[in-house]
Amino acid sequence: MGSLITGKDVIERVCIVCEQSKQEGIQIYDQFLCLDCEREIVQTDTTDPKYRFYVKQLRKIISSKIYS
Repeated sequence: MGSLITGKDVIERVCIVCEQSKQEGIQIYDQFLCLDCEREIVQTDTTDPKYRFYVKQLRKIISSKIYS
């Protein structure tokens, strides 16, 4: 996933969860999580079927690089 500089020096990055280009969010290691997904993850109950999807997507963060 990467970054895209658009007009007026606005940086858009691709969210690791929704895979859409967004401007606002948090950087976790070398991955980006948009604010919309962050809010949704925090508010989702662990019994909700969407929770498994979020966990699967977030696992990409730890599997994207092996640190030694």
